[in-house]
Amino acid sequence: MTTSTKPDTRSILARARAAMPGLAATESALTVVATQLRASRDAVRPEDSVAAVALDALLDGGVLPDDLATRVLQIRRDNEIRMATAQILGPVEERLKERLAVLHRTQADDGLRLLAVELDVILSEARPVLAELHGVDDAAGAIDADRVQPWREAIALAERHVALRGAQRVITSASLDPPDRARATTRVAPEVRDMVNNYGIVRDAARHYPELGGSDVNRSELRTGEVRIFSGRLITDSHTDRPVRVRPWLTGDAVADLHFLVTPGVAPWVPSIAALAGARDEHERHQQDEARAAAERRPGDDDPPFPRRGSRQMPPPSAALLDRLAREELGEPA
Repeated sequence: MTTSTKPDTRSILARARAAMPGLAATESALTVVATQLRASRDAVRPEDSVAAVALDALLDGGVLPDDLATRVLQIRRDNEIRMATAQILGPVEERLKERLAVLHRTQADDGLRLLAVELDVILSEARPVLAELHGVDDAAGAIDADRVQPWREAIALAERHVALRGAQRVITSASLDPPDRARATTRVAPEVRDMVNNYGIVRDAARHYPELGGSDVNRSELRTGEVRIFSGRLITDSHTDRPVRVRPWLTGDAVADLHFLVTPGVAPWVPSIAALAGARDEHERHQQDEARAAAERRPGDDDPPFPRRGSRQMPPPSAALLDRLAREELGEPA
């Protein structure tokens, strides 16, 4: 199997976008209209340019051209045609932008479904390859263990997986934050990138990564703190606590990430837009519930009960008494 030095993100992204009907045609039309609109606006000429012609003629020979008025009228007519073209194409461009945004919102799941199928293929191919490595996690180890070929295959599969996740982020971002121009196919909003990274790669992400938060920044410290209720709102008094552990599915090592995804008990996925938002919302609701419960818990709620000072505590009943009561309950002679 041949390997590439760079993930073919554009190839898998192009396939996913091709699964979204009408997207390519709308983008092509928007490009044509935007180009013509820009050309029409740039071609508008000022009428006073004729004055420069008259001045040059006077300085050269002292004779004014006879067609000065004709030139002004021609410029005016040309400008009117260009401005009229712009007035027509402007609303057309806006409608195409609206259609592009609608297509990204309504057809993103079509592209994501194709990526989900591709993910299944990658994982099915990766399982036997990674099993054959027997714990090898770098090129030197592959050479020492005579596992060079499976190591190369693992790298190629990992690159395909990286490319797939890149396409997933682009399509998801375009759906949640649609572009307003054609060919804006590689822009990913930071908040959408974090959303995909946190909730869109494995199901039930918090089970595998309890530190799950909302930032994709590789922080050296985690901000934690006491939660309290003030004026009906949850307030967190944050402080630096401990180093943060990286997500086990986004460690920076593509092969290690792929190895985690094929681990039993882990459920990799490419969720639909609704499923991704649902996973994010469910996690946030769970965090809010835990924070509210912690904030409403009063001191001593978790302590075992203890007798009050000065009160008498009855001793536990004896075994003989318990036996006599049981016999009486059953109607047997004591």
